[in-house]
Amino acid sequence: MNDGPIIADLLPDIARRLGILDPSIVYGGYRLLTSDGDPLSPAKTLREQHVPNHSTLTLEPGASSDTDIIYDDVVEAVGASVQHVYRPWTSDHTTFTSLVIGLGMLVISAGWIALFPASIWASVLAFGFSAILLALTAALCGKNLLVQSTAIGLIASIFTAIGGYQLVNLLAGKQPLHALPLLGASLGLAAAGILMSLAASKTRPYSYIPILIGAICAIPSVLSTLMPQQMGHIWILTSAVTALTASALPWMCLSFARISVDSPHSESEIFALPNDIDYQDIKRRYIAGSTMLFIGRICVAALLLIAAPLLNTLGTPLGSALCLAAFLGMLLDSRQIYTFREMCVTVGAAGIGIIVTGSLSVQTHQEFSILLILLMLACAFATILFTYVLRKHTLFATRVADAAETICIMLILPLAYLAITL
Repeated sequence: MNDGPIIADLLPDIARRLGILDPSIVYGGYRLLTSDGDPLSPAKTLREQHVPNHSTLTLEPGASSDTDIIYDDVVEAVGASVQHVYRPWTSDHTTFTSLVIGLGMLVISAGWIALFPASIWASVLAFGFSAILLALTAALCGKNLLVQSTAIGLIASIFTAIGGYQLVNLLAGKQPLHALPLLGASLGLAAAGILMSLAASKTRPYSYIPILIGAICAIPSVLSTLMPQQMGHIWILTSAVTALTASALPWMCLSFARISVDSPHSESEIFALPNDIDYQDIKRRYIAGSTMLFIGRICVAALLLIAAPLLNTLGTPLGSALCLAAFLGMLLDSRQIYTFREMCVTVGAAGIGIIVTGSLSVQTHQEFSILLILLMLACAFATILFTYVLRKHTLFATRVADAAETICIMLILPLAYLAITL
Protein backbone atom coordinates (compact mmCIF):
# COMPACT_ATOMS: atom_id res chain seq x y z
CA MET A 1 0.00 0.00 0.00
CA ASN A 2 2.94 2.30 0.65
CA ASP A 3 4.72 1.66 -2.67
CA GLY A 4 6.45 4.60 -4.33
CA PRO A 5 8.19 7.68 -2.97
CA ILE A 6 6.52 10.07 -0.62
CA ILE A 7 5.32 13.40 -1.98
CA ALA A 8 8.13 15.34 -0.27
CA ASP A 9 10.64 13.49 -2.47
CA LEU A 10 8.66 14.31 -5.62
CA LEU A 11 8.21 18.04 -5.01
CA PRO A 12 11.72 19.24 -6.02
CA ASP A 13 11.59 17.41 -9.35
CA ILE A 14 8.05 18.65 -10.08
CA ALA A 15 9.04 22.24 -9.29
CA ARG A 16 12.14 21.95 -11.47
CA ARG A 17 10.14 20.62 -14.41
CA LEU A 18 7.58 23.43 -14.06
CA GLY A 19 10.33 26.05 -13.88
CA ILE A 20 9.42 27.42 -10.47
CA LEU A 21 12.34 26.06 -8.47
CA ASP A 22 13.43 29.62 -7.82
CA PRO A 23 15.67 30.70 -4.91
CA SER A 24 13.41 33.68 -4.22
CA ILE A 25 10.38 31.49 -3.40
CA VAL A 26 11.84 28.11 -2.52
CA TYR A 27 12.18 29.08 1.16
CA GLY A 28 8.40 29.02 1.48
CA GLY A 29 8.16 25.40 0.37
CA TYR A 30 5.69 23.70 -1.99
CA ARG A 31 2.64 21.51 -1.67
CA LEU A 32 0.32 19.59 -3.97
CA LEU A 33 -3.39 20.32 -4.09
CA THR A 34 -6.13 18.08 -5.44
CA SER A 35 -8.74 19.30 -7.91
CA ASP A 36 -10.95 20.08 -4.90
CA GLY A 37 -8.27 22.32 -3.38
CA ASP A 38 -7.38 19.90 -0.57
CA PRO A 39 -3.65 19.75 0.28
CA LEU A 40 -1.85 16.41 0.19
CA SER A 41 0.38 15.33 3.05
CA PRO A 42 4.05 15.49 1.99
CA ALA A 43 4.92 12.62 4.35
CA LYS A 44 2.72 10.10 2.52
CA THR A 45 2.68 8.62 -0.95
CA LEU A 46 0.05 9.35 -3.57
CA ARG A 47 -1.29 5.85 -3.22
CA GLU A 48 -1.63 6.13 0.56
CA GLN A 49 -3.79 9.22 0.05
CA HIS A 50 -5.99 7.43 -2.51
CA VAL A 51 -5.07 9.69 -5.44
CA PRO A 52 -6.28 7.95 -8.62
CA ASN A 53 -4.23 7.77 -11.79
CA HIS A 54 -4.41 10.67 -14.28
CA SER A 55 -5.60 13.04 -11.56
CA THR A 56 -4.99 16.77 -12.00
CA LEU A 57 -2.87 18.17 -9.18
CA THR A 58 -1.78 21.75 -8.54
CA LEU A 59 1.66 22.70 -7.25
CA GLU A 60 1.40 25.67 -4.87
CA PRO A 61 4.46 27.59 -3.66
CA GLY A 62 4.61 29.22 -0.22
CA ALA A 63 3.25 26.19 1.60
CA SER A 64 4.99 26.93 4.90
CA SER A 65 2.86 28.89 7.36
CA ASP A 66 3.63 30.53 10.65
CA THR A 67 2.33 27.47 12.49
CA ASP A 68 5.05 25.35 10.84
CA ILE A 69 7.78 27.36 12.59
CA ILE A 70 8.92 25.93 15.91
CA TYR A 71 10.24 28.43 18.47
CA ASP A 72 12.46 27.49 21.38
CA ASP A 73 12.12 30.89 23.06
CA VAL A 74 8.90 32.59 24.20
CA VAL A 75 10.35 36.06 23.61
CA GLU A 76 11.19 35.13 20.01
CA ALA A 77 7.66 33.81 19.44
CA VAL A 78 6.09 36.97 20.89
CA GLY A 79 8.36 39.15 18.74
CA ALA A 80 7.42 37.23 15.60
CA SER A 81 3.72 37.52 16.46
CA VAL A 82 4.00 41.28 16.94
CA GLN A 83 5.76 41.66 13.58
CA HIS A 84 3.00 39.73 11.82
CA VAL A 85 0.06 41.47 13.54
CA TYR A 86 1.23 45.09 13.74
CA ARG A 87 3.19 47.35 11.44
CA PRO A 88 6.17 49.05 13.10
CA TRP A 89 6.41 52.80 13.69
CA THR A 90 9.08 54.17 11.36
CA SER A 91 10.90 57.46 10.96
CA ASP A 92 8.61 58.29 8.03
CA HIS A 93 5.62 58.14 10.36
CA THR A 94 7.41 60.43 12.82
CA THR A 95 8.16 62.93 10.05
CA PHE A 96 4.58 62.90 8.79
CA THR A 97 3.13 63.24 12.29
CA SER A 98 5.43 66.18 13.03
CA LEU A 99 4.28 67.86 9.82
CA VAL A 100 0.60 67.36 10.67
CA ILE A 101 1.02 68.67 14.22
CA GLY A 102 3.03 71.66 13.01
CA LEU A 103 0.46 72.51 10.34
CA GLY A 104 -2.36 72.13 12.86
CA MET A 105 -0.73 74.59 15.25
CA LEU A 106 -0.14 77.04 12.39
CA VAL A 107 -3.79 76.83 11.32
CA ILE A 108 -4.96 77.41 14.90
CA SER A 109 -2.62 80.40 15.17
CA ALA A 110 -4.00 81.80 11.92
CA GLY A 111 -7.53 81.42 13.25
CA TRP A 112 -6.62 83.29 16.43
CA ILE A 113 -5.11 86.16 14.44
CA ALA A 114 -8.25 86.31 12.27
CA LEU A 115 -10.39 86.66 15.41
CA PHE A 116 -8.31 89.52 16.78
CA PRO A 117 -9.95 92.96 16.76
CA ALA A 118 -8.90 94.97 13.72
CA SER A 119 -5.49 96.50 14.43
CA ILE A 120 -2.22 97.20 12.70
CA TRP A 121 -0.48 94.72 15.00
CA ALA A 122 -2.68 91.82 13.91
CA SER A 123 -2.00 92.64 10.26
CA VAL A 124 1.77 93.00 10.82
CA LEU A 125 1.83 89.74 12.79
CA ALA A 126 0.06 87.86 9.98
CA PHE A 127 2.29 89.31 7.27
CA GLY A 128 5.39 88.61 9.35
CA PHE A 129 4.48 84.95 9.86
CA SER A 130 3.73 84.68 6.15
CA ALA A 131 7.18 85.99 5.24
CA ILE A 132 8.86 83.52 7.61
CA LEU A 133 6.84 80.61 6.24
CA LEU A 134 7.60 81.57 2.63
CA ALA A 135 11.32 81.59 3.46
CA LEU A 136 10.88 78.15 5.05
CA THR A 137 9.05 77.03 1.91
CA ALA A 138 12.03 78.01 -0.24
CA ALA A 139 14.43 76.20 2.12
CA LEU A 140 12.38 72.98 2.11
CA CYS A 141 12.05 73.11 -1.68
CA GLY A 142 15.84 73.43 -1.96
CA LYS A 143 16.16 70.18 0.03
CA ASN A 144 13.65 68.41 -2.26
CA LEU A 145 11.08 68.10 0.54
CA LEU A 146 8.30 68.92 -1.90
CA VAL A 147 5.29 67.80 0.13
CA GLN A 148 6.43 69.75 3.17
CA SER A 149 7.31 72.76 1.02
CA THR A 150 3.87 72.77 -0.61
CA ALA A 151 2.03 72.46 2.71
CA ILE A 152 4.02 75.25 4.37
CA GLY A 153 3.57 77.48 1.31
CA LEU A 154 -0.21 77.05 1.36
CA ILE A 155 -0.31 77.84 5.09
CA ALA A 156 1.75 80.97 4.36
CA SER A 157 -0.91 82.07 1.87
CA ILE A 158 -3.55 81.73 4.61
CA PHE A 159 -1.55 84.05 6.87
CA THR A 160 -1.22 86.56 4.02
CA ALA A 161 -4.97 86.43 3.41
CA ILE A 162 -5.64 87.07 7.10
CA GLY A 163 -3.20 89.98 7.03
CA GLY A 164 -5.06 91.52 4.10
CA TYR A 165 -8.39 90.93 5.83
CA GLN A 166 -7.21 92.63 9.04
CA LEU A 167 -5.68 95.55 7.13
CA VAL A 168 -8.88 96.23 5.18
CA ASN A 169 -10.95 95.98 8.36
CA LEU A 170 -8.66 98.54 9.98
CA LEU A 171 -8.73 101.00 7.08
CA ALA A 172 -12.35 100.64 5.94
CA GLY A 173 -14.04 100.15 9.28
CA LYS A 174 -16.90 97.74 9.91
CA GLN A 175 -17.87 96.04 6.63
CA PRO A 176 -19.75 92.83 5.72
CA LEU A 177 -17.35 89.89 5.64
CA HIS A 178 -18.12 88.88 2.04
CA ALA A 179 -17.55 92.36 0.63
CA LEU A 180 -14.47 94.55 1.15
CA PRO A 181 -12.77 92.42 3.89
CA LEU A 182 -12.93 89.33 1.69
CA LEU A 183 -11.50 91.38 -1.18
CA GLY A 184 -8.49 92.22 0.98
CA ALA A 185 -8.10 88.55 1.89
CA SER A 186 -8.40 87.56 -1.78
CA LEU A 187 -5.69 89.99 -2.84
CA GLY A 188 -3.43 88.74 -0.06
CA LEU A 189 -4.09 85.15 -1.09
CA ALA A 190 -3.23 85.82 -4.73
CA ALA A 191 -0.08 87.75 -3.76
CA ALA A 192 1.06 84.87 -1.54
CA GLY A 193 0.53 82.42 -4.40
CA ILE A 194 2.73 84.52 -6.69
CA LEU A 195 5.47 84.69 -4.03
CA MET A 196 5.15 80.94 -3.44
CA SER A 197 5.67 80.24 -7.15
CA LEU A 198 8.88 82.29 -7.04
CA ALA A 199 10.14 80.79 -3.77
CA ALA A 200 9.46 77.13 -4.65
CA SER A 201 9.80 76.58 -8.38
CA LYS A 202 9.63 72.77 -8.06
CA THR A 203 6.11 72.96 -6.63
CA ARG A 204 4.94 75.80 -8.87
CA PRO A 205 1.68 74.16 -10.06
CA TYR A 206 0.37 74.11 -6.48
CA SER A 207 0.98 77.84 -6.11
CA TYR A 208 -1.95 78.26 -8.52
CA ILE A 209 -4.29 77.18 -5.69
CA PRO A 210 -4.12 80.46 -3.71
CA ILE A 211 -3.83 82.47 -6.93
CA LEU A 212 -7.02 80.98 -8.40
CA ILE A 213 -8.99 81.11 -5.15
CA GLY A 214 -7.96 84.72 -4.59
CA ALA A 215 -8.68 85.79 -8.17
CA ILE A 216 -12.10 84.12 -8.29
CA CYS A 217 -13.16 85.33 -4.83
CA ALA A 218 -12.17 88.88 -5.76
CA ILE A 219 -14.90 89.06 -8.44
CA PRO A 220 -17.98 88.57 -6.19
CA SER A 221 -16.24 90.55 -3.44
CA VAL A 222 -15.83 93.59 -5.71
CA LEU A 223 -19.43 93.28 -6.91
CA SER A 224 -20.65 92.95 -3.32
CA THR A 225 -18.69 96.08 -2.36
CA LEU A 226 -20.17 98.05 -5.24
CA MET A 227 -23.70 96.66 -4.78
CA PRO A 228 -24.08 95.79 -1.09
CA GLN A 229 -27.86 95.37 -1.42
CA GLN A 230 -27.35 92.56 -3.94
CA MET A 231 -24.60 90.76 -2.01
CA GLY A 232 -26.74 87.71 -1.28
CA HIS A 233 -27.79 87.37 -4.93
CA ILE A 234 -24.18 87.72 -6.10
CA TRP A 235 -22.95 84.93 -3.85
CA ILE A 236 -25.91 82.71 -4.73
CA LEU A 237 -24.94 82.94 -8.41
CA THR A 238 -21.28 82.38 -7.53
CA SER A 239 -22.12 79.24 -5.54
CA ALA A 240 -24.40 77.88 -8.26
CA VAL A 241 -21.81 78.35 -11.01
CA THR A 242 -19.09 76.86 -8.79
CA ALA A 243 -21.19 73.81 -7.92
CA LEU A 244 -22.00 73.15 -11.58
CA THR A 245 -18.35 73.59 -12.51
CA ALA A 246 -17.38 70.90 -10.00
CA SER A 247 -19.23 68.21 -11.97
CA ALA A 248 -17.43 69.21 -15.18
CA LEU A 249 -13.95 69.48 -13.67
CA PRO A 250 -12.63 66.08 -14.89
CA TRP A 251 -13.42 66.87 -18.53
CA MET A 252 -12.25 70.47 -18.26
CA CYS A 253 -8.90 69.68 -16.65
CA LEU A 254 -8.00 66.49 -18.48
CA SER A 255 -8.82 68.08 -21.85
CA PHE A 256 -5.81 70.35 -21.36
CA ALA A 257 -3.60 67.25 -21.22
CA ARG A 258 -5.35 65.22 -23.90
CA ILE A 259 -4.03 61.75 -24.68
CA SER A 260 -5.15 60.83 -28.21
CA VAL A 261 -5.96 57.28 -29.30
CA ASP A 262 -5.38 56.56 -33.01
CA SER A 263 -7.86 53.90 -34.16
CA PRO A 264 -7.25 52.07 -37.45
CA HIS A 265 -9.69 52.85 -40.28
CA SER A 266 -8.53 50.49 -43.04
CA GLU A 267 -7.12 47.00 -43.46
CA SER A 268 -3.66 48.35 -44.17
CA GLU A 269 -3.73 50.31 -40.92
CA ILE A 270 -5.02 47.28 -39.04
CA PHE A 271 -2.18 45.03 -40.21
CA ALA A 272 0.50 47.72 -40.10
CA LEU A 273 3.06 47.70 -37.31
CA PRO A 274 1.92 49.87 -34.40
CA ASN A 275 3.70 53.13 -33.77
CA ASP A 276 6.01 53.40 -30.82
CA ILE A 277 4.28 54.68 -27.70
CA ASP A 278 6.16 57.31 -25.73
CA TYR A 279 5.38 56.19 -22.20
CA GLN A 280 7.16 59.13 -20.59
CA ASP A 281 5.14 61.62 -22.65
CA ILE A 282 1.87 59.90 -21.67
CA LYS A 283 2.96 59.89 -18.04
CA ARG A 284 3.77 63.61 -18.14
CA ARG A 285 0.42 64.42 -19.74
CA TYR A 286 -1.49 62.38 -17.18
CA ILE A 287 0.38 63.92 -14.24
CA ALA A 288 -0.29 67.41 -15.62
CA GLY A 289 -4.00 66.69 -16.09
CA SER A 290 -4.47 65.02 -12.70
CA THR A 291 -2.60 67.84 -10.95
CA MET A 292 -4.88 70.41 -12.57
CA LEU A 293 -7.90 68.34 -11.50
CA PHE A 294 -6.63 68.23 -7.92
CA ILE A 295 -6.08 72.00 -7.92
CA GLY A 296 -9.56 72.53 -9.38
CA ARG A 297 -11.21 70.40 -6.70
CA ILE A 298 -9.47 72.38 -3.94
CA CYS A 299 -10.58 75.69 -5.50
CA VAL A 300 -14.19 74.55 -5.85
CA ALA A 301 -14.27 73.24 -2.29
CA ALA A 302 -12.77 76.47 -0.91
CA LEU A 303 -15.21 78.70 -2.81
CA LEU A 304 -18.26 76.76 -1.65
CA LEU A 305 -17.05 76.75 1.96
CA ILE A 306 -16.43 80.51 1.82
CA ALA A 307 -19.95 81.16 0.51
CA ALA A 308 -21.71 78.69 2.84
CA PRO A 309 -21.96 80.93 5.96
CA LEU A 310 -23.56 83.77 4.00
CA LEU A 311 -26.02 81.54 2.11
CA ASN A 312 -27.14 79.78 5.29
CA THR A 313 -27.89 83.06 7.07
CA LEU A 314 -30.04 84.56 4.32
CA GLY A 315 -33.69 85.35 4.97
CA THR A 316 -34.82 82.47 2.74
CA PRO A 317 -34.15 78.79 3.50
CA LEU A 318 -33.49 78.25 -0.20
CA GLY A 319 -29.91 79.40 0.37
CA SER A 320 -29.41 76.52 2.79
CA ALA A 321 -31.08 74.15 0.33
CA LEU A 322 -28.69 75.32 -2.39
CA CYS A 323 -25.69 74.68 -0.13
CA LEU A 324 -27.00 71.25 0.83
CA ALA A 325 -27.59 70.27 -2.81
CA ALA A 326 -24.11 71.48 -3.80
CA PHE A 327 -22.31 69.61 -1.01
CA LEU A 328 -24.37 66.43 -1.45
CA GLY A 329 -23.61 66.49 -5.18
CA MET A 330 -19.92 66.88 -4.37
CA LEU A 331 -20.09 63.97 -1.93
CA LEU A 332 -21.85 61.67 -4.40
CA ASP A 333 -19.44 62.69 -7.17
CA SER A 334 -16.57 61.27 -5.10
CA ARG A 335 -17.61 57.76 -6.21
CA GLN A 336 -15.80 58.39 -9.51
CA ILE A 337 -12.57 59.57 -7.83
CA TYR A 338 -9.56 57.26 -7.90
CA THR A 339 -6.69 59.14 -6.21
CA PHE A 340 -6.42 59.31 -2.44
CA ARG A 341 -5.66 63.03 -2.24
CA GLU A 342 -8.65 64.04 -4.38
CA MET A 343 -10.89 61.80 -2.30
CA CYS A 344 -9.66 63.43 0.92
CA VAL A 345 -10.25 66.95 -0.43
CA THR A 346 -13.69 66.22 -1.93
CA VAL A 347 -15.14 64.11 0.88
CA GLY A 348 -13.60 66.30 3.58
CA ALA A 349 -14.93 69.53 2.07
CA ALA A 350 -18.36 68.00 1.45
CA GLY A 351 -18.54 66.70 5.01
CA ILE A 352 -17.50 70.05 6.50
CA GLY A 353 -19.95 71.86 4.23
CA ILE A 354 -22.86 69.62 5.23
CA ILE A 355 -22.02 70.09 8.93
CA VAL A 356 -21.78 73.88 8.53
CA THR A 357 -25.01 73.97 6.52
CA GLY A 358 -26.88 71.92 9.08
CA SER A 359 -25.58 73.87 12.08
CA LEU A 360 -26.22 77.35 10.65
CA SER A 361 -29.54 76.58 8.98
CA VAL A 362 -31.00 75.06 12.16
CA GLN A 363 -30.15 78.27 14.04
CA THR A 364 -31.34 80.62 11.28
CA HIS A 365 -34.45 78.75 10.09
CA GLN A 366 -35.71 76.93 13.16
CA GLU A 367 -39.07 76.17 11.53
CA PHE A 368 -37.31 73.71 9.20
CA SER A 369 -35.09 72.14 11.85
CA ILE A 370 -37.20 68.97 12.23
CA LEU A 371 -37.24 68.38 8.47
CA LEU A 372 -33.49 68.91 8.24
CA ILE A 373 -32.81 66.56 11.15
CA LEU A 374 -34.93 63.83 9.55
CA LEU A 375 -33.11 64.32 6.24
CA MET A 376 -29.73 64.05 7.96
CA LEU A 377 -30.80 60.90 9.82
CA ALA A 378 -32.08 59.31 6.61
CA CYS A 379 -28.83 60.08 4.78
CA ALA A 380 -26.76 58.71 7.67
CA PHE A 381 -28.87 55.55 7.85
CA ALA A 382 -28.61 54.98 4.08
CA THR A 383 -24.84 55.50 4.17
CA ILE A 384 -24.31 53.00 6.98
CA LEU A 385 -26.74 50.51 5.41
CA PHE A 386 -25.12 50.48 1.96
CA THR A 387 -21.56 50.60 3.32
CA TYR A 388 -21.56 48.12 6.20
CA VAL A 389 -24.75 46.05 6.11
CA LEU A 390 -25.19 45.25 2.43
CA ARG A 391 -21.44 45.53 1.68
CA LYS A 392 -21.81 44.35 -1.93
CA HIS A 393 -21.92 47.09 -4.55
CA THR A 394 -25.30 46.21 -5.98
CA LEU A 395 -26.64 47.63 -9.20
CA PHE A 396 -29.60 49.05 -7.28
CA ALA A 397 -27.34 51.03 -4.93
CA THR A 398 -25.37 52.37 -7.89
CA ARG A 399 -28.55 53.46 -9.67
CA VAL A 400 -29.86 55.15 -6.52
CA ALA A 401 -26.58 57.04 -6.04
CA ASP A 402 -26.52 58.09 -9.71
CA ALA A 403 -30.10 59.32 -9.50
CA ALA A 404 -29.42 61.23 -6.27
CA GLU A 405 -26.34 62.90 -7.77
CA THR A 406 -28.28 63.88 -10.91
CA ILE A 407 -31.13 65.31 -8.83
CA CYS A 408 -28.70 67.37 -6.72
CA ILE A 409 -27.05 68.82 -9.83
CA MET A 410 -30.38 69.55 -11.52
CA LEU A 411 -31.73 71.31 -8.41
CA ILE A 412 -28.86 73.82 -8.18
CA LEU A 413 -30.02 76.29 -10.85
CA PRO A 414 -33.75 76.21 -9.89
CA LEU A 415 -32.84 76.72 -6.23
CA ALA A 416 -30.55 79.62 -7.13
CA TYR A 417 -33.29 81.22 -9.25
CA LEU A 418 -35.91 80.83 -6.53
CA ALA A 419 -33.55 82.11 -3.84
CA ILE A 420 -32.95 85.27 -5.89
CA THR A 421 -36.52 85.94 -7.00
CA LEU A 422 -38.48 85.01 -3.85
